[in-house]
Amino acid sequence: MFPRLRFQLSILILPGIVIGCTQSNLPISQTEKTNTGLPRIVVTSQPLLQMTQAIVGDAADVVLVVPGDTSSPDWSPTADDAGIMRQARLILISGAGYEPWKDRVSLPGSRTSDTAAGYYDQLIRIPDAVQHQHGPDGPHSHPGTVWATWLDPELCTAQLHQVSVNGGRLLPERKQSIETAEARLSAELNSLNVMIDAIKAAASDEALVVFSDAPHYQYLTRRLGWTLNYLHWDLTDTLSDANRQELLDTFSANSSDTLTQNNRRIFLLDSRHSADTEDFVRKSGGTVVRIDLCEAANSNSTSTSFPNRLKQNLERILQALEE
Repeated sequence: MFPRLRFQLSILILPGIVIGCTQSNLPISQTEKTNTGLPRIVVTSQPLLQMTQAIVGDAADVVLVVPGDTSSPDWSPTADDAGIMRQARLILISGAGYEPWKDRVSLPGSRTSDTAAGYYDQLIRIPDAVQHQHGPDGPHSHPGTVWATWLDPELCTAQLHQVSVNGGRLLPERKQSIETAEARLSAELNSLNVMIDAIKAAASDEALVVFSDAPHYQYLTRRLGWTLNYLHWDLTDTLSDANRQELLDTFSANSSDTLTQNNRRIFLLDSRHSADTEDFVRKSGGTVVRIDLCEAANSNSTSTSFPNRLKQNLERILQALEE
């Protein structure tokens, strides 16, 4: 039996409706029009970029409208950004609250598709909004839903299907090749369910208490059957004194008399956090597993496919359980 949830989670349809945190202009390479005459597809997340490119191949110009160094929940499109989206033949959004800015931009409904629409009944709400500040806009909060749906291979496969359906409508002459590409990528994603079963088996005899630096991992931990106790840390090089104390207090509130091989604190940490942050969590008694949220392009290898990035997450979890 796993411990009770520290934060009660509820499943409901609730897309986030808040204003983004920063303003950024698109890189020149994204704002310049191509002379190929290909239809342009605009996407709003790195996972959607990789899925769409794999699905349509060279039949469309696929553009990530959000700057690569910015998370969509922390972005506000400029007038130029909005114009690029409106001129696109197809706009694919991740949904699940990942684009809180979309209600401030007039997007063409007939050419905009929410790729999470097929599983909105499975979304997980974040009940505890935390105030924070980025830039000059002042302190504010980001309530809404957990947006990293793609960390669960099953939800990711459903999202991929929406990309395929929309791609087939835009490019009917490529429908067969699009469906073939979807089948190939779906098979890769479905193979990850075997690893999820292996993790469940490896953890079956353990009294795990699972923590994380943010609520983003809950679709993955739900698949693993784990309760998640999450904090709200920003991505900084050095943890604040308040963050450090919060971790110690959280560990203390969810402690057992003895931590052993079969009774451990697993801490899921965004792979972009610093080595100092990881070191502090380890010294505080946590078994750290770095998780790639796939929000940014893979800096280690441009050839690493999106399914493989998800696979590497699962491999790191399994390795931590087996050590």
